[in-house]
Amino acid sequence: MSTTELDALRREIAELRGELRDLQRLNAPKRVPLSERQATNPEHAPAEPTPQVISRRHALRTAGAVTAGAVAGGLATIATAAPAAATPGSFSGDPVALQADAQNGTGLVATSIAGSAIVATTSAANNPAIDAQNPNSCGVAGQGAIGVFGEAMPGGTIGVLGTAGATVSGTGGKFTGPTGATVWGTDVTVQFQPSNNPAPVASSAAHNQGALIVDNAGALWYCVTSGTPGTWRQLSGATTAGAYHPVTPGRVYDSRCAQPSPGAISSGSIRLLSVAAQRNITTGAVTNPNFIPANATAVFANVAVVNTVDAGYLTINPGGVTTISASTINWGTSNQTQSNGVSLTLDNARQVTVIAGGPGATDFLIDVFGYWL
Repeated sequence: MSTTELDALRREIAELRGELRDLQRLNAPKRVPLSERQATNPEHAPAEPTPQVISRRHALRTAGAVTAGAVAGGLATIATAAPAAATPGSFSGDPVALQADAQNGTGLVATSIAGSAIVATTSAANNPAIDAQNPNSCGVAGQGAIGVFGEAMPGGTIGVLGTAGATVSGTGGKFTGPTGATVWGTDVTVQFQPSNNPAPVASSAAHNQGALIVDNAGALWYCVTSGTPGTWRQLSGATTAGAYHPVTPGRVYDSRCAQPSPGAISSGSIRLLSVAAQRNITTGAVTNPNFIPANATAVFANVAVVNTVDAGYLTINPGGVTTISASTINWGTSNQTQSNGVSLTLDNARQVTVIAGGPGATDFLIDVFGYWL
C-alpha cells in the first residue's frame, strides 16, 4: 500500500470515528437524576439502565483498523444484531453479528500488529464463522506471514472452505507465495475427492498444465501439456505398478537349495513360490523376511535355468495364474545354463506361479534387483 493510500485510509478512519461518536451521543439514553427517581418511589427506585450500545471506538482500536468501503462518499452498511453485553471491541448477535457491504470497495479491512486482526466464532452447524462473497473477485483475501489460516475443530469440521460460484469454471481457493500452500494433518495430509468423470484423456474440456485430477475410478492424473483435453500422465491407480525401488540384488529362490521347495521342475509341473524373503544362496534359509515389502506389485528379476534336461521353457505368472500365454525363459538341450532379465507381476501375497513346459526338466533360480510399489 502506497503512502498516499495510507494517508487516505487514516483520514477516512478519523472521519468514521467522529461519526461514530455522534451516533453514540444521539443514541445514549437519557439519565434521570437519582433524587427524582427516589422521590417517585423511594423504596423501589429502578437501577439506572445500561445502554445496549457497543463501544465502536474500542472496536476500531482492538480489532485493528476496520474500515467499511465508501458508498458515494458515505459508509458501507455495518449492522449489529441484538448486541448483548459485548466485550469492548467485539460484535455479537444472532443471526448476524457484523455485516459490511461496500458495493464497489472493500467490505472490511482489518489489520493488526500483535494479535488477530479478525476473530469470528459461531456454534451453528451449517453456517461458517465468516461468510464472504464477491461475484467478480475473491471472497477472502489474506496477506501476511500466513495469508489465511484454518484449523478444523473436533467433530470433523472444516478449517477453510472455498467454493467457486460458477458450475463450469472458477477456483474454490487460490494460494500464492514463495510457498503456495502448506498442508499438514495428523491422520491424512491431503484428501483428494474423486470426480464424477472418467479419465481426463477422454474429456472434451480444456485443461491447463499442472492440473491434478482423481477420476471416478480413483486414479490420479497429471496434465503435462495444456489443451483440450491436454496431455495427461497417470500417476497412480489400481491398475498401475507404482514407483520402482532398486535394491541390492538378493536371491529369493533356488531349486538346488534345501529350502523352501527343493528339486528340479519337470514338464507340466506347477510351483507356487513366495518372493517376499531374501534367502541364503547356499542353504535357502531366510535372511530377510521382508526383502520385498507388502503391497509390492511386481519385481525386476533375473531368472536362470541350470542343469537342464532336453528342451523346455518356464512361464512365470502372478501367484495363482496357471494359464500359459508366453514363456519367461527357454532352453534347447541338456546341461545348459541360461538367464533372462524380466519383470514379474506378483499377487497380493507377493507370490508367483512357475509352470514348466516342453519335454524337459530343469533347476532354476530367481534373483531380484528391485520392486514396484
